[in-house]
Amino acid sequence: MSGIKALALLSGGLDSSLAIKLIQEQGIQVYALHFYTGFCITEQKRRLGIKREDGSPYVNPALRAAVQLGVPLEIVDISDEYFEVVLNPKYGYGANVNPCIDCRIMMLRKAKEIMQERGYHFVITGEVLGQRPMSQMFPTLRLIEKESGLEGYILRPLSAKLLPPTIPEKLGWVDREKLLGIGGRGRKVQIELAKKYNPEYEQPAGGCCYLTD
Repeated sequence: MSGIKALALLSGGLDSSLAIKLIQEQGIQVYALHFYTGFCITEQKRRLGIKREDGSPYVNPALRAAVQLGVPLEIVDISDEYFEVVLNPKYGYGANVNPCIDCRIMMLRKAKEIMQERGYHFVITGEVLGQRPMSQMFPTLRLIEKESGLEGYILRPLSAKLLPPTIPEKLGWVDREKLLGIGGRGRKVQIELAKKYNPEYEQPAGGCCYLTD
């Protein structure tokens, strides 16, 4: 829809990239944010100058994805604040020292500030309902929305049809029928979409955070 602008959280992985693509196809302008926490595997290797097996350098995955998608990208360094979250997470850890719920709340609070300052209408993420047991179950998604102050304004295009309509959908900014209803840990639908949009798309399924390993 003309004049509507969305702010996207872009990790550089497949899901967040596909979420942006689905919204772009509706004629909505997308601006991407990538939060540097200090714990991203690929970014740490890039900063240390470590090479891939073929000798090529590592590239920031969000930057690469933004170029492919044709969206402006802002990288926000939250590493100092995030370290405090790692040490003292309000909602605890996952299987390892990964404070996924607190991490998501922190990022979305930052996104809300930027959304309001710059006049974006809503936030989009690549989250898939039920894909991650700690942070992507329905009650947790609702908790994250409430704690971030973005209730109704977080659109998850990949799982939208499995979730209650958001304000962007209710107001007609986004056509809900053109969104998806992906749920669970399977990757078949996402991989098929990746082939449609770009056969060379990287397809990491488990994220890139050291803390989850």
